Amino acid sequence: MTMLTSGLHGIRTGDRVQKPRVRFRIAGTNKYLHLSGTGVTNGTRYAWSGTKAQARVLRDRASGQGEDWPFKAVKRIEVEE
Repeated sequence: MTMLTSGLHGIRTGDRVQKPRVRFRIAGTNKYLHLSGTGVTNGTRYAWSGTKAQARVLRDRASGQGEDWPFKAVKRIEVEE
């Protein structure tokens, strides 16, 4: 039996590679971007968390609307409570 593999993107193994997740924090504070993507929250309980690509979209959307963007992306692992 011959198995053709041309055109396959990969084999599903059930193991998924997790992309690094980030949070947005106002530098020097404990204020994070709210999980809704707008506003702020104290601490990480209701803080937004996503991939770097999603973070760029939020930042670009805010700057495109002329809004201030006081947040800096930080690795989620650095701010776990």
